[in-house]
Amino acid sequence: MDDTVILIPVRLQATRFPNKPFAKIGNLPMLHYVYNSAAKFFSNVYLAICDQTVEEYCVEHNIQYIMTDSGHVSGSDRIGEAIEILENQKDFKFIINLQGDMPFIKEEYIKSLREKLLTYEMSTLACPFKDLEEASNKSKVKVEIEEGEETIANDFYRVIKSNKKINKNVFHHIGVYGYQKDFLKKFISLPPTKREKEEKLEQLRIIDKTKISVVHIEKEILGVDTKEDLDTVNQQIQNHV
Repeated sequence: MDDTVILIPVRLQATRFPNKPFAKIGNLPMLHYVYNSAAKFFSNVYLAICDQTVEEYCVEHNIQYIMTDSGHVSGSDRIGEAIEILENQKDFKFIINLQGDMPFIKEEYIKSLREKLLTYEMSTLACPFKDLEEASNKSKVKVEIEEGEETIANDFYRVIKSNKKINKNVFHHIGVYGYQKDFLKKFISLPPTKREKEEKLEQLRIIDKTKISVVHIEKEILGVDTKEDLDTVNQQIQNHV
């Protein structure tokens, strides 16, 4: 995958979980653990950062990184600047945007996202909901799937629609993305749409312009949004040692 770059946006400022990138997963800060999870399989892995403290850590621990502006509103904008910088250093066609709080990302997920980019401009992940209660949680983003031979996103939203059936045509969307480089550069230059701002879902800027390929995985990738999530992650790691 020499034609693919994996970028992990990392910033320290967070209201729900301050200093989250340095929260310990096992014996490592989260940003280092997630970086290692990707870097043990792929060589072109970089943190997209904006904090001097993070930069100092990356230098000390030999982590590849790209320093970006601290004023970016979204992770996609940060990724966009990182791409512009990287383009002066290497030749690549595809980008995987991996979240910095997903310690259990798997090699096969990244490869599947990249494989879809040979045909589609963008790809993302989805898994089944455990039950209707989980699907009713507004924090769990839904992806509605088009019927057909290929699995294509038809819509994204937070409140499940009453006429839709979970795990038949509505699945749990997981925010890991693959992009063709030229498409991503075009996407971040577009203004946010009304519905995107209402739902706070960047992918709604895209679905009217191109098809988003959806890769199905068996279950949710456990992420770390809260300190309780961190405890769960560490417990799982401890149980598998």
